[in-house]
Amino acid sequence: MHERRILLAENNPEHIAQIRDYLHQLHYSIEVCESSLATLQRLQESDTPEMALMSSSLTPITGLEIGLEIRRRSRRRQLWLMLMSDSPSAEEVVMATDAGIDEFLVKPFDLQDLRMRIRTGERVQSLYRELSDSAMAMEFHSTHDPLTGVWRREAVLDLIFKETDRVQRLQSPLSIILLDIDGFSGLNLKYSSNNADKLLKSLVNRLRRQLRSYDMVGRYADDEFIIAVPGCTSADAEAKAERIRLAIAKRPFTVEGNEFFLTASIGVAGSLGRSPLVVLREAERALSLAKQQGPNQVRFFSDLRAQQSASPEIRRRLVENR
Repeated sequence: MHERRILLAENNPEHIAQIRDYLHQLHYSIEVCESSLATLQRLQESDTPEMALMSSSLTPITGLEIGLEIRRRSRRRQLWLMLMSDSPSAEEVVMATDAGIDEFLVKPFDLQDLRMRIRTGERVQSLYRELSDSAMAMEFHSTHDPLTGVWRREAVLDLIFKETDRVQRLQSPLSIILLDIDGFSGLNLKYSSNNADKLLKSLVNRLRRQLRSYDMVGRYADDEFIIAVPGCTSADAEAKAERIRLAIAKRPFTVEGNEFFLTASIGVAGSLGRSPLVVLREAERALSLAKQQGPNQVRFFSDLRAQQSASPEIRRRLVENR
């Protein structure tokens, strides 16, 4: 159940006592601010009550000015603002409406009228939360893979582009890891798609345990995943990729009482602040090399460049020594 809280901004002790008693009858917990500066600060905090009842006589900033400033600074439209005034002019009422004040009450107000205004605010806030939850769910589904829960390809690439901008500004490292499950298409044909889907979900869960909270993982293709690891040098990323490879291969995955052994081919490339498209092509080439020399291999893009620049005999030895 949503907590019922109201912020009461009032500098008249008698009015505070009267309104507090009545709001307690409505089963609200009351938080009192007796100065305008304290009210303005409190309404900008993340844990502030979602409903505020303010007096226009607050000083040095009036309740009307507080409402205007809150609406200007904050996008939290579910914050329900009510303004109380002793003898408002028509101009003040218009100004309050333009400032984003949701309800305007004239002192001394009828307590039943206050109850009705509060109930209206509750219904509006309830609808806002439902719409907000629905919007958040829609946004999640539009950016995340419905099977595994990781980022969709387009969404994770967008994050990588943004991270590259940060890398260029701060001159910090960033590496890209591409992972392909060896022989997964054969498993998909041999077993039901339901088992294959469960395998993918189990693999992602195991993969997440090897990653930090701020590493970015996305589904790059049906059985391929992309991982962006901020702050990791090329050597760090290669070591992380090796840990991921071992984590996948070291023990079986259990689905419907059956054990499945999986391995992965992995390609790694360092960003150095370059275009993500360039880095992705390098990671794809490193992955291709890992699959050629694999399965169950990790290859860094520099391996490919070293192999291509070597003589045929050295290239043969490089392959044999892997």
